[in-house]
Amino acid sequence: MNLARLECFVAVAEELHFRRAAERLHMAQPPLSRQVRLLEEETGLSLFDRNTRRVVLTEAGRTLYPEALKVLADVATFERRASELCAGDGGTLRLGFVDSSSYEMMPRFLRAHRSRWPSVDYELSSMSSDEQLVALASGEIDLGIGRANSSGHRVEATILHVERLLIAVGIDHPFAASEQTSIAATADETFIGFDRRISPSLHSQLSALFADHNVAYDPIIEATEYTTILGLVASGQGIAVVPAGVRSFRPADLRYLAVTDDDATSRLLLFSRTDETSPLVRRATELAAELFNPAEEMLR
Repeated sequence: MNLARLECFVAVAEELHFRRAAERLHMAQPPLSRQVRLLEEETGLSLFDRNTRRVVLTEAGRTLYPEALKVLADVATFERRASELCAGDGGTLRLGFVDSSSYEMMPRFLRAHRSRWPSVDYELSSMSSDEQLVALASGEIDLGIGRANSSGHRVEATILHVERLLIAVGIDHPFAASEQTSIAATADETFIGFDRRISPSLHSQLSALFADHNVAYDPIIEATEYTTILGLVASGQGIAVVPAGVRSFRPADLRYLAVTDDDATSRLLLFSRTDETSPLVRRATELAAELFNPAEEMLR
């Protein structure tokens, strides 16, 4: 089916006048009449009753007119979406993120991205850093926000933010009366932490940090979401080490303490594939750099 003939048919159907339809399409009348005639021959239908005084749609013309509008609209949508995909203005961005980034960093990025590219759709998946690296390498997600280094996964990581670590305690815990504490002071405490089977890299990072201060980090209760971890802390089951980004979650029976040790930090990273070519993903990484002003260093 020739789209130019459909456009001619629609113009005449709406103008009910061949000359006006030709002017509307910026073409001469004879070629327009020929296109309509060819469409009638192609369909085997008479679309217009015309004489020297008037042009009216036949019953077949009235039936096919809305269908022609739909076809032309679908083609216009296809062209627009193809253009958006080519430019990185549309498509679906598949984003993985660690639970701790869902309180501040990930919503901030998503809000800015949606404001700039409203035609983009999103698939959001909460997953550990280790799960993100595997998902990126296999093509299941396009970008990740996590904390583990990316060695051996064909993924590069850019520092988005360096967060201070906090100690979360219940309101009845002896530490709750203070504003801060040190890692060494937690030596005899019961820890609640993130599931080491799902995020072994996070567990290794915290274990190494605490070992540097002669403290064994070995949570007796582990969970996969910080809301669960902090709920258990608020109920007096133990204390937790958390990145500062989760402090917006504030149950009434919970307190966050600053950690005085200079090395009590955690890096939040943007993960992307080293061989990524998608304009959509490229624009998203550029936006992240603009929003969070990541460090120049690329981690491998």
